[in-house]
Amino acid sequence: MTTPDQNEHTLDVARGNKALSRHLKKSLELLRDRSDNDDFRRVVDDVLNGRASMRDVYTTPAFATGIEPGVKKFAERWDELSQEERDRLAEEGRQTFDVENERIQRNSHA
Repeated sequence: MTTPDQNEHTLDVARGNKALSRHLKKSLELLRDRSDNDDFRRVVDDVLNGRASMRDVYTTPAFATGIEPGVKKFAERWDELSQEERDRLAEEGRQTFDVENERIQRNSHA
């Protein structure tokens, strides 16, 4: 019997890391849902539905235009953080992905 985790489409840029792929997909969904740019929304839908890879679309004008506001906002907020805050967030992220990857691994053997 196959589990949903085994049949899951993993984004190319995640290099097989299902937890990272899930996080990226959720982020793309959020960006798509908050965007009023139809071209960006279409490109993101193509990635999420497996019709295109992130590598295919990340240099397209539609993707760049749609993602730019979020990247700018993130860069501004990141610049405001101390190095200690950045390090703490990075460690929290690593731990979150480790826990999720372990959960996925356990479920794939169930």
